[in-house]
Amino acid sequence: MTSTNYQINWDSINSGGDDISTSTNYSLHDTVGEQATGESTSTNYSISAGYRVGEGEEAQLSFNLGTQEDATGSAYTVFNNAGLFVTVNSTSSFSVDDMIGVVENMGLSQIIAVGKITSISGFDVYVDQWDGSPGSLSASPAGGDDFVYRLNGNSIDFGTLSASTGKTSLTATRVTSDAQNGYTVYVSENHDLWYSTTTAILDVADGTVTVGSEEYGWEVFGSGATSTGSDYAFTTTTRAIQQSSAVATTEERVGFVYKISINNNTPAGNYSHLVYYTVTANY
Repeated sequence: MTSTNYQINWDSINSGGDDISTSTNYSLHDTVGEQATGESTSTNYSISAGYRVGEGEEAQLSFNLGTQEDATGSAYTVFNNAGLFVTVNSTSSFSVDDMIGVVENMGLSQIIAVGKITSISGFDVYVDQWDGSPGSLSASPAGGDDFVYRLNGNSIDFGTLSASTGKTSLTATRVTSDAQNGYTVYVSENHDLWYSTTTAILDVADGTVTVGSEEYGWEVFGSGATSTGSDYAFTTTTRAIQQSSAVATTEERVGFVYKISINNNTPAGNYSHLVYYTVTANY
């Protein structure tokens, strides 16, 4: 039952009770006079009857976010999609349960995969699953611009920008939810990437951040990703980047790539903004 401003998710006709009864040491949620409460099942259906059962029906969401830590980067020589491992030159920055990002051909057209470390054996780093676009990565990369990063950071530093080179940074989202209709993850910003209100990096407008052009945006990869196939601008209004229509019984992830380029006329300055990620259950 809904009105303009309110919604009743469940109701009950009974003879009494109190949503919250308390004393010094105890609290009680009680309902008096309900009929035929409890669990009932048939071959194809089940019902949980009674007012109090609704208290356990609010959707639970777990959301984690980790961003590329540049100092942890290690070159890699083998990427195994089916075997769920990557062979790196150094494992010193990695530990079990870390999120990692694999980046092939680092740059504005890079290919990525993300995973959570389950074990490390020699120089082989094993993960629970690959997400992003693992099927597009080469088994043996050409080398020189192929790296694995730990994804535990919470800020991005593109460093000093040049008109001759675009810069990127990888972030991984992680969602679990018992919402029956799934969830949606959105991204937005507090304002443009600027160092003053009158001097900002231009948003990407043609679907592709290109070296030599002043453009800033993002691209998202993964089986649960939405808004895929193009580079999009950050805006103060939310845009969906990840979505599920069912219960997420295992951790679901996407790889989210920040992209930036400048031209020779871009004013020098320390540009910054805040990026917000919002996750909601689908009702």
